[in-house]
Amino acid sequence: MIHCQRINIAIVHRDGLYRDSLQHCLAHAELISIVHSASVLDQRTWDTVVARRPDLLILEFGLCRCHGPVQSGNGTYASSLGVKTIVIGVPDKEEDILACIEGVGAAGYLSLDASLEDLIQNIRAVMKGETLCSPRVASLTFDRVSALARQVGAAQAPTPVGMGLTRREAEIVRLIEDGLSNKEIAARLHIEVSTVKNHVHNILDKLQLHNRHSAVNYIKEQGATGPRY
Repeated sequence: MIHCQRINIAIVHRDGLYRDSLQHCLAHAELISIVHSASVLDQRTWDTVVARRPDLLILEFGLCRCHGPVQSGNGTYASSLGVKTIVIGVPDKEEDILACIEGVGAAGYLSLDASLEDLIQNIRAVMKGETLCSPRVASLTFDRVSALARQVGAAQAPTPVGMGLTRREAEIVRLIEDGLSNKEIAARLHIEVSTVKNHVHNILDKLQLHNRHSAVNYIKEQGATGPRY
């Protein structure tokens, strides 16, 4: 969205007086048009919003939590259609801010004490592909993205099962890693010691290693500790 183009906005807020006041104020802002306003974001309203082709959706935070997946799903769908979303009235809590970003796919948000000028600045920033937020929120967002990246990396890492080991063999490797002897492993898994020895032999044969501790070290080097079964 180029700076000099008109911004078409849809507003969804449960408070009628607040919604009408916001619509009145924004209608007088330069290059801003209100194409639709509603009190709920059900399927019928959403179809109307899409038909009006807004550039931006201003959504009350409370509606993101009222009907769960219905509201969050609409917000995410808005992003896929190229409709940006700003959530207003957001409590100053980390979990609520993250809910706007992750659950609704918001491009911007405003706290409960934000002013009309704050909203207009956010609208113009979002339509230029920018986001206005405090250093604390920026840090919070980067931390969250980093954590998600680590989770994805861990999920994509090879697991002992992926190395050709059965679930039982992978479980035995992890118990060896915990320092358990064959006898202790047998007691833990309620199997015979001879059965544990057979599993260990198969593990070493599959990984082409010489002893049980080499198997543990090999799997650690491959980053494949994986979940415990």
